[in-house]
Formats: sequence, C-alpha cells, structure tokens
Amino acid sequence: MGANRWNMALVSALACATLIALALLWRFEPQGQIFFPRCTFHQVTGLLCPGCGGLRATHALLHGDLRSAWQLNPLLVALLPVGVYAVSAWAIQRRTGHRLPQPLNFRHLWVVALVLILGFGTVRNL
Repeated sequence: MGANRWNMALVSALACATLIALALLWRFEPQGQIFFPRCTFHQVTGLLCPGCGGLRATHALLHGDLRSAWQLNPLLVALLPVGVYAVSAWAIQRRTGHRLPQPLNFRHLWVVALVLILGFGTVRNL
C-alpha cells in the first residue's frame, strides 16, 4: 500500500472514530458514565484545567444548547469555529492543493492558542 493510501486510511479511521465518539456523546450525558474519561488534573489538584467541562459542553452543543455549553467551557465554544476552519483548510489543501486564506501565520496561531489556553486555565481558578 502506498503512503497516500495509508494517509487516506488513517484519516478515514480518525473520521469514523470521531463520529462514533460524537454519537456516544450525543446519546449519553458524560457525568456519571464510566466510559468517559475523568480529568486527572482535577482529581489530583482539585483545580479546573482548561479542558474541564469540555465533554459536557460538547454534549450540550450536540443538543443545541449553546448557553449551557458556554457556561461549562467558554474556551471550547469560542475556539470551535477556529478548529473547524483549520481542519477544513487542511482537508481542502490535501484534496485539491489549494490553500484557504489564513488570518495568521500558523506559528503565531500556536502561540496565541497557548496563551489563551494557559490564561483561561489560570483565570477560571481564581
């Protein structure tokens, strides 16, 4: 199998796993279910990490409840469109060879994302 076929198989497997995970998350409320992961950072320190509430926020979004999702994890809700754009841009570039416009250089985007995540994690525990 060529490298391109392996890449397509990997992307297909990731897409299927993502759809299965989203279907489970849509069907079951994360709190109280043993098959959803718990935040080790929160269990050890008692503090909220930047991702705490992310599963419950995604569950709320899948049910169309934007207000609850925002209350559970506003960073996830705010960055979701950025993530969708990044994945779409990558997929379009891989498929067609055309690049979508990028508002920032990716090196700068990673720095901005890191600062946002660390800042959010700090502020939510004050």
